[in-house]
Amino acid sequence: MLEISMTPLLQAVDVQKSFDVTAGVFSGGKTLKAVDGVSIDLMPGETLGIAGESGCGKSTLARLLVGLINPTQGEILYEGTPLSGMGKRGLSTFRKNVQMIFQDPFSSLNPRMRVGEIIGEPLAIHDIAGGAARREMVVRLMDKVGLAAGHFYRYPHEFSGGQRQRIGIARALAVNPRVIVADEPVSALDLSIQAQILNLLRDLRQELKLSTIFIAHDLSVVRYMSDKIAIMYLGKVVEVAPSEMLFSHYMHPYTEALFSAIPRVGASPGKRVVLEGDLPSPLMPPSGCPFHTRCPYVSPPLCTEHAPPLEEKEAGHLAACHFSKQLFY
Repeated sequence: MLEISMTPLLQAVDVQKSFDVTAGVFSGGKTLKAVDGVSIDLMPGETLGIAGESGCGKSTLARLLVGLINPTQGEILYEGTPLSGMGKRGLSTFRKNVQMIFQDPFSSLNPRMRVGEIIGEPLAIHDIAGGAARREMVVRLMDKVGLAAGHFYRYPHEFSGGQRQRIGIARALAVNPRVIVADEPVSALDLSIQAQILNLLRDLRQELKLSTIFIAHDLSVVRYMSDKIAIMYLGKVVEVAPSEMLFSHYMHPYTEALFSAIPRVGASPGKRVVLEGDLPSPLMPPSGCPFHTRCPYVSPPLCTEHAPPLEEKEAGHLAACHFSKQLFY
């Protein structure tokens, strides 16, 4: 039988992103590792969810994946080709095929441009359509995301937060991309609007056969949207598994803490895990396992001196914990 090898559509391979930070006038600069050795794959037609606390590196990873910033080390690959090795034409194709929906619908839209111009700008950049043809395409996109054609000449400040995010979604879809990276697309919206935007994204993903990276801090939202989930902590991926597998038996104590914080209406509260202390500063990450300073199962000196690798604990389920099987089976 002929074996079909599937190449990931979008891939991060041991990606690091560091920023030089000036600590003070009389002190030397320090290095902040926002993303520290992350490797993830997005397969064609798949939705990969990325979850974790604020400050864990999710948004930096999103910007790396769409090529807005370059990694300090490692590679971002599109269909197996590193972005660093692409020429001008290859990068143009990549940017057309990989689009981003930003977290803040208030700051991601140019306040001096009308909605029709904002949505049509990618069409102009990639020389896809002009004049009446461009306007017709923009109106179709507006209808697809639930905006009236009469909004074409309005400015962003005339819209609600949910409507602005619909504008951002239409802009991302304008060039018919293959991949959408959605960086916490509902976190800045009212709860009453979040479900509408999530359902819109799900419908569009199915209709347009999009591959998606969906980033959020709310695990219940990530589960609703994703086929596979990666959990990030302090710039590292600490667990990866298919969505339902992860929810049936997590294998990292940080994932357990995130799960325990999910509200359960009409169900038993389950085990409550309260993490001690604050998230360590990425300027001074702890030695050994990055989670050991808050882990209820920490076992010195193994956890405090030796960083556990992200490895497959069972088929399709990866975790970075020395005691995954002992603790979570």
